[in-house]
Amino acid sequence: MALVYIEQLEDLDVEEMQQTHEDEVILLNEIDKLATQHQMGQPTLEELNEKLDTYLIHVKEHFSNEERLMRKYDFPSYEMHKMAHDIFLEDLKYAVNQWKRSDNLDKIINFIRKSPEWIVLHINSVDAPTSAFIHQQMEREA
Repeated sequence: MALVYIEQLEDLDVEEMQQTHEDEVILLNEIDKLATQHQMGQPTLEELNEKLDTYLIHVKEHFSNEERLMRKYDFPSYEMHKMAHDIFLEDLKYAVNQWKRSDNLDKIINFIRKSPEWIVLHINSVDAPTSAFIHQQMEREA
């Protein structure tokens, strides 16, 4: 069973945003699977650390790209949207650092398993209208 399903997310009008979210869901589910396997005594520690590093890089690039698009198309709620990104990213960095310093699997599992709620809510209520606005601006530009 997956932690989060792509079907839970609104389809976005901007394809690159849609693809980024789908990639992120896959990564998050892979991290959860590796953490569960590690809990069950399987040697996945190195893979888990690598996947967490990949996820952190992906989230940074994801947010940076969305913010670039919002600035390019003068999205009116840019500051609010960016603030939501900043808070999530700081929480993610903190959870990964706590995990790496303590090797306490619960610290990263708690964050990863709470993330889908935020991700689904953010995509469906913040990214969807942002994507619609950007798409409309892209069409005007074309």
